[in-house]
Amino acid sequence: MAVKRRMWLIVGSVAAGLLLLLALSHLLPLQFLSIQPKPEQQPQKVYDYYIILDEVSGVDLMYVPLIVSVGDEVITEENKRYTIIRVEENRAYARFVEDVNLDEYKKKLKQ
Repeated sequence: MAVKRRMWLIVGSVAAGLLLLLALSHLLPLQFLSIQPKPEQQPQKVYDYYIILDEVSGVDLMYVPLIVSVGDEVITEENKRYTIIRVEENRAYARFVEDVNLDEYKKKLKQ
């Protein structure tokens, strides 16, 4: 009888320990590995239009009546893709990324 009781005590302790370990492993990422929030950007004044400029040459790429933010991407009339890297008042400076070949996309759509 004492052996059975001791066996149930050991099995119960192991089960309780496993449950506790499972609960802690579930909550662990929330406490120690929490995702760091991005720093808040200062609100920018809204303009009627934005001028997108090439960062290297300063050439006007386009005028857009939309709010432009850092990280936005644009494709020009010459099929060149740019990424907005900074915004100053109603001027957005864009960095060249790549030439876009629209024929590849047209072929994919036909398939």
